[in-house]
Amino acid sequence: MALSMTLDQASGHWTLTLQGELDYGECARFRMTIDRILRESPPSVVIDLSSLDLLDSSGLGLLLALSKQYCADGGRLILVTNAAVNNILELTRLSGIFACAPSLAEAEIMLTDVSAEP
Repeated sequence: MALSMTLDQASGHWTLTLQGELDYGECARFRMTIDRILRESPPSVVIDLSSLDLLDSSGLGLLLALSKQYCADGGRLILVTNAAVNNILELTRLSGIFACAPSLAEAEIMLTDVSAEP
């Protein structure tokens, strides 16, 4: 199944929703979206992976690169995951690198909690 991406640019945070398969063949399109996020630098980004059927090492590498650069520039990144994505993050020992939420609503609560801090 091909990758479908939807980018919602709300004022407080952006939400990138991915559906299908994030594999090597789809990484060029995904990289263009990542570059746009880095260029525009919204205060927070939620990447919704809950409808992802496949995440391979190339897709995981791009998520890691985004996290490293975006967070170093002061941005806040949260991944909405599913069981398959959680399993990959655990197997690769990257679960501690990403802030993860089980749902989009929970991710938005996490963003609200952070923005409420002094």
